Amino acid sequence: MKTLLTGNEAVALGAYKAGVFAATGYPGTPAIEIIESIACYSEVYTEWSVNEKTALEFASGISLSGRRALVAMKHVGLNVASDPLMSLAYTGVNGGLVIAVSDDPGMWSSQNEQDSRLFGRMANIPVLEPSDSEEAYIFTKRAFEISENFDLPVILRLTRSISHTSTIVNIEGNRKDCCREYRINVEKNVLLPPFTSRQRLSLQKRIERFREFTPLSGLNTVEILSNRIGIITSGIAYQYVKDAVPEASVLKIGIVYPLNAQEIKEFSVQVKKLFVIEESEPFVENAVRSMGIKAKGKADGLFPVAGELNTTILREAFRGNYSISGELCRDNHSALCPGCPYLGVFYLLSSRNIFTGGDIGCYTLSVHTFPHVLDTTLCMGSGISQAAGYSVSTGEKVAAVIGDSTFFHSGIPGILNAIYHNANLLVIVLDNHTTSMTGGQPHIGTGKGIRGKKKKLMIEDVLSGCGIKYIRRTGAYDLKEIDKAINEGLSAKGISVIIIDGECILKKKKKKISLFSIDKKGCLLCGACLALGCEAIVKNGDSYLIKNSCNGCGLCIQVCENNAIKKAHINTIRR
Repeated sequence: MKTLLTGNEAVALGAYKAGVFAATGYPGTPAIEIIESIACYSEVYTEWSVNEKTALEFASGISLSGRRALVAMKHVGLNVASDPLMSLAYTGVNGGLVIAVSDDPGMWSSQNEQDSRLFGRMANIPVLEPSDSEEAYIFTKRAFEISENFDLPVILRLTRSISHTSTIVNIEGNRKDCCREYRINVEKNVLLPPFTSRQRLSLQKRIERFREFTPLSGLNTVEILSNRIGIITSGIAYQYVKDAVPEASVLKIGIVYPLNAQEIKEFSVQVKKLFVIEESEPFVENAVRSMGIKAKGKADGLFPVAGELNTTILREAFRGNYSISGELCRDNHSALCPGCPYLGVFYLLSSRNIFTGGDIGCYTLSVHTFPHVLDTTLCMGSGISQAAGYSVSTGEKVAAVIGDSTFFHSGIPGILNAIYHNANLLVIVLDNHTTSMTGGQPHIGTGKGIRGKKKKLMIEDVLSGCGIKYIRRTGAYDLKEIDKAINEGLSAKGISVIIIDGECILKKKKKKISLFSIDKKGCLLCGACLALGCEAIVKNGDSYLIKNSCNGCGLCIQVCENNAIKKAHINTIRR
């Protein structure tokens, strides 16, 4: 049977067919749909874990028991999971363990651009890279077999284009029933110094045995069309090569680590000019050059080092236009949604001259409306730690903002560290009851799981358990109460916390919402409503207008001192 699937959907289906018992992960674009898709199969235990490290550790326990496990995350999530990953290479696996990682060349939804293939080399474990959905499906199934046969975790490296592009997949075979016996093996699974040296040597033997298997796997393919141009490529770059340089001979590498030198050398002698084309780092290119093989690529300035590739870039490069650059500089600024529960607190923070550490989430978009409201945004959970460091350095009372999902993901250690080192810090937790920036996935503070209800953890209980005395929860749409809480929090010594409570406006169910309009006669054009930063309020010629995108939060009425904003009508909106 043939069907149209995205790369993420194909990975989920491949894991299901391979008999995976559990799938874990933390939501992060462009990898989200892997977990969401596999959750449709009731036979597979599926969870959104508290963070990527926990997801991998949980999955490794599944593997240890003898069952197959899949872990899904985006590239920066692999940073979080890298601690257990490095050691899992030493211990190996029992049931197959596959880590599906989606990189984001061009940083369409990420704070940095990195290449997950490098983790394969650093951990010394196999990395497979599919070039379309069909291969994503096949490679996922093969990855579980490789993991078990060579006693290694396996990275399946995707990129944004593979994850989100749909291609035809030929589905065949039934779901496997895979369960291996668990045997106690302390020297293999307990990484104490007396055992790790032996496991390090074991790892080297296992990866070398896999290296010998590479040319027999069928995952690397050769297409000889001409002896004039030869291209070594992998992943989505293969599709661009076939469009841009259809006459070229191609070595498509599906196993990008470890590379098979013999295959590469045999291909290189069959062509007059050799090129290496790949997204992100010159990973394959550097390896090819280290083999003493002459090849042109990123090091020659022929192809961009940063950003995504595409067919146009390759066509121009082969025409001699070496100045072409990848897709990086984009003017695609998004702002907070009209009625966003974050809007009021950032409006109030913007009027204060206070250092504020930011974090990863929708609230980062506030800088497009209030350019100086956040001083930093580094990585998940970093805002609290950075603000604490600034406070210890300057002695000032400072602030940090963090979302509810990010708080549970990696904010708690920052809180604990700030308490221990006597930071003077106001933490503002923006609780919109979901993981909003990635599409509204549940987390452990929502009382919901990917399937059904779960135990709900209260942010207040965690904070109280950490020893914090000043904890206040206030509604997201009462500016006076928020302002009062901020003032009290800034006046309190040590660590104080405000929880801004308001459901994500995009997740609200069908309900009646009061919409508003501006009375032109009463409006003095003072600009107070525009200063709120709501995208629904705009200047319209010589007057102001509230657009139909208004979600009826009522913040604008609170800032208008002239009572020029009135309820217009009751409108039923379907979410």
